[in-house]
Amino acid sequence: MSEAEHRLCAVGAEEDVGALRRTVARMAAGQPGLRPGVAELVATELGTNLVRHADKGGYVLARRAGDGIELISVDRGPGMPAGALARDVDAATPPARGGGLSAGLNVVRRHAAEFDSYSTRRGTVVYARLGTADPHVADRWRYGAVNVPCGGDGESGDAWAVAPDGRLAAVVVDGLGHGPAAAVAARAAVTAFGHGPVPELDTLVKRAHEAMRSTRGGVLGACLIDPGRGELTYAAVGNITGRVLTGGRTVHLLDRPGTLGTHLRLPTTRPQHCPWEPGTTLILASDGIRSGWELEEHPRLLEHHPSVVAAVLHRDHGRSTDDATVLVVRGTPEAA
Repeated sequence: MSEAEHRLCAVGAEEDVGALRRTVARMAAGQPGLRPGVAELVATELGTNLVRHADKGGYVLARRAGDGIELISVDRGPGMPAGALARDVDAATPPARGGGLSAGLNVVRRHAAEFDSYSTRRGTVVYARLGTADPHVADRWRYGAVNVPCGGDGESGDAWAVAPDGRLAAVVVDGLGHGPAAAVAARAAVTAFGHGPVPELDTLVKRAHEAMRSTRGGVLGACLIDPGRGELTYAAVGNITGRVLTGGRTVHLLDRPGTLGTHLRLPTTRPQHCPWEPGTTLILASDGIRSGWELEEHPRLLEHHPSVVAAVLHRDHGRSTDDATVLVVRGTPEAA
């Protein structure tokens, strides 16, 4: 599965809420999993919460997803009260008049097929997927991503894809530079990735290299996860950052210098192998995310939806001067 980039809608004043609502209405138009007006209502509640409860406002990441839409509200603090984010709020209780924080999030929760939230003093992330729940997420896997183009709008030169098929293959591609030409390069790689059953890793990299020859090229990080063997295999050409987090341990995935899609020969890759256990998390990030991030500064973050994890890392470590992508894949404990 590969999906569109997010649009970043900044929200710092009441008029920004109206702009967000109109943007979401355009995205939601024609999506078969959405009831009329629901996406606009949820966007309004998320935007209003940012204006009223975040010191410096924030932003909403929005994209079409499946038969609906995905909205991720992000701010830099102060963190929301724990009671407002409690998972056991009665979804059948009508929201109180006056649009308080708990009431607004309860509206979002009631209309979302998937909902999650994470808050610390660094800020709050609220995730809502409207439409049907993601049909591509099997019992064995959960995954999500944030892909934000440079400047927050337009085409992203990054792309990601996940193919779960017994085994799972995952890839993050960064087309050279940013803008439309970089987007063409990245899309070529993930389109080639999506043909047929999950390939072996060397086949995947070769496909991407050949598909990008008519473009400006780019860099790529790719994983193949085989839960039956309890193993993850990784190969990267260029600066894609990868981490595997399992049992309190962090494995740093290594890249090799080079560029795919050029007239030169396919760069040499050296596959890296590490254990994959139920509950393990994989994180891949383009160089639009600063590489020095550590999850120790985000307590219990890995307990949350992969898209929430991606949004937190993008908020705290993203570069505003480049396209930025974070892909998070988790093997569920039930897979055991």
